[in-house]
Amino acid sequence: MGITKNRHHNSTLKALTGAALLIFSMTANTGTFGQELTTERVASGFAIPVLVTAPTDDPDRIFIVEQGGLIRIADRSGNGVYPDPFLDISDRVRSGGERGLLGLAFHPDYDNTGYLFVNYTNSSGATTVARFSVSANNPDLADPASEKILLTVSQPYSNHNGGNIVFGPDGYLYIGMGDGGSGNDPGNRAQNPLEFLGKILRIDVDNGDPYGIPADNPFVNDPGTLDEIWAIGVRNPWRWSFDRETGDLWIGDVGQSAREELDFQPADSPGGENYGWRCMEGFRCTGLDGCNCNGPELTLPIYDYTHAGGRCSVTGGYVYRGPSIPLLAGTYFFADYCAADIWSFRYDGSQMSEFTDRTVELDPGNGQAIDFIPSFGEDGLGELYIVDIEGEVYRLKTTLELETNTLTAGQNGIFRARGAAANTMVYFVYSLTGTGRTTVPPLGVDLALASPQLVGQKQADASGTAVLVKLVPGIAQGKTVWLQAAVDGNSSNVITTVID
Repeated sequence: MGITKNRHHNSTLKALTGAALLIFSMTANTGTFGQELTTERVASGFAIPVLVTAPTDDPDRIFIVEQGGLIRIADRSGNGVYPDPFLDISDRVRSGGERGLLGLAFHPDYDNTGYLFVNYTNSSGATTVARFSVSANNPDLADPASEKILLTVSQPYSNHNGGNIVFGPDGYLYIGMGDGGSGNDPGNRAQNPLEFLGKILRIDVDNGDPYGIPADNPFVNDPGTLDEIWAIGVRNPWRWSFDRETGDLWIGDVGQSAREELDFQPADSPGGENYGWRCMEGFRCTGLDGCNCNGPELTLPIYDYTHAGGRCSVTGGYVYRGPSIPLLAGTYFFADYCAADIWSFRYDGSQMSEFTDRTVELDPGNGQAIDFIPSFGEDGLGELYIVDIEGEVYRLKTTLELETNTLTAGQNGIFRARGAAANTMVYFVYSLTGTGRTTVPPLGVDLALASPQLVGQKQADASGTAVLVKLVPGIAQGKTVWLQAAVDGNSSNVITTVID
């Protein structure tokens, strides 16, 4: 039995008798119907926020980095900003222009080590990578006196500081270094193997003092190249990330005056790539020396774009891997800082597909706007956020949003969907199998559930909200269930829960 729809677009759902929660059976097909997305402001009031991140698996908090030297905590669900800073090192940060507190990374075993790492510009203008410790008595407070400096790199100019630091899937800390600044890399530092500038570095923070060199770094024991170097030939790798599922590395490298580029390093790479700056800017030959334009030793970008339309600086993003929107899994998001254009696409290592301009779709509306995008971010669960440097943080979400009470066997479950059109029918479905893609042609929608079954249906009220109350069978206790709502042409987020 499947879903049928009459000429008035009223869907008829036929319930089937079954055990446990098997209330409704739906025919599964393969399809490509879309899902409507938007953004929702979850925190505001920050002073020049440049990054949002969180420890892995943290279910409640996001950490917002302010350029002036503060790290603040906000509730990831939009329930407010904590009153006290998590860390305040403004007394040692030189901020302004492209300088400041620029990066934050939590140790992969943060729950046990309590270590966090930052990248900031010190009072002399040098890049500083340092470790701090969380308070033993307060998980919402780090100790500014616990600083251990791991690395200091002099900067010849005030711009192109890079600033991003990220732990890779291998547990090592990767550090993005700009080329030292000015314009056109006057010292050809990005191609100089005896300088850190214009490189991606890789260090071991769990061994050595102040750090160790991973034995498989590509230039270990090469006297002509610094051991810490993982890749060379970047101009200003401002924001970049690892795909938390595959381990692939995605680099947004800010261009000079003509092109912005995205670089890709597959997870199985041994390192050592040369991304071509300063002889190349994106796919463009600059005419500058230092390397051979389009030479076989260079790793070319997977994408570049011009400064047309007021664009000026690429903001590298993330591959979406959050649990709420499974149909987006594997989609890479990135933006332009000045134009606030947002795009997404999929990439299989050789071919790009589903390239989409998301700018209008992700406009939050309601009198709000995303104006300048210095960074994307992930929370501890992998949900995606967008930072507006004017003080706001937005969360990527579906326009149709599902929420439930705590589901308990033998008691009523309350299923609430918001964001439907007024007076339209909303269908609430579940799966005991997990996520997948199931197309429902009469509704023109893809569900993100495998073998979905119907919980029930309810007409939305004038505000677009539908509330269904349904008894949870006693036999469902202890079962994991995946839940979703759908309307004609659109589907909601997915909730995964265990029945009490």
